[in-house]
Amino acid sequence: MWSTFDRTRRRLMGVAEGPSASAAASADDTIGIEPVAPATGEVVIAIGRPEFDRLGVALQAVLGIGTARPDTPDRLEAALADAIVGLGASGRTRVARRPAGLYTPEAWQVHLIGAEPAIEIAIRRAIREGVFAA
Repeated sequence: MWSTFDRTRRRLMGVAEGPSASAAASADDTIGIEPVAPATGEVVIAIGRPEFDRLGVALQAVLGIGTARPDTPDRLEAALADAIVGLGASGRTRVARRPAGLYTPEAWQVHLIGAEPAIEIAIRRAIREGVFAA
C-alpha cells in the first residue's frame, strides 16, 4: 500500500502505477536537481528570504554589475527573463511575493511557464549554490 506522501508524489510527477514506479521515485530522490515537470508545463518554485538572496546575487553576477538589485517581484521577473534569454532558452516567468507586506516573513513564488528543463535546473542551482549557469 502506498503512503499518502508516495501517492501524492507519484501523481504530481506523473509516475506510472506498479512496482517499477517506486524504484523510479527512489532514483529521483538521489538526484536533487532534476526537473519536476515537463517543458510545456508550469513549475512553481517557492523560496524563502535566504534562497531569494542567493538567487538575486547569482542573477546580478550573470547579468552584470549595472543590473538593479532584484528586490521586488517585477525586478526579479525581469532579471529572470533576461537570464533565460541570455542562456538562449525559452520560457516565461511570473513572480509573486507572499504576503505582499514589507516587514513580514515572506515567501517568493517563481512561476516558470513553458520553460525548458535546463532553465528550471539553472534556477534551482542558483537558489542552492548562488551560481546561475545551465
